[in-house]
Order: sequence, then C-alpha cells, then structure tokens
Amino acid sequence: MATKQQIQQCITDCTNTANMLRTATNGVPKAGIRDMLTQGAVHIEMCIRQCEHATEHVQ
Repeated sequence: MATKQQIQQCITDCTNTANMLRTATNGVPKAGIRDMLTQGAVHIEMCIRQCEHATEHVQ
C-alpha cells in the first residue's frame, strides 16, 4: 500500500506532467490536436483530485 508521502510525490509528478502538456499544447497549430492534448491534461488533473482524496484516507 502506498504511503502518504508516495501519493504526494505522485501528485507532484502528475501536476508537473499536466503543466508540461498544457505548455506543449500552446505550440500545436491544429485545433483538434490541441483539444485532445487539453483533454489529456484534464484527465491527469482528475486523477490528481482522486489522489488528493486518497491522501485523506492514508494513515
């Protein structure tokens, strides 16, 4: 089972990844691809919220 510290590190890594994805999205000329990349960042952020919730239940 993951510790609170491990979950927090995962949250940090995922936050960095979502931010990098959003930054990279800005340089993509095609709107459809930008939308897909943005959706990817949103999904990562949803996972982050779930991890934050999990940290409330880890001892």
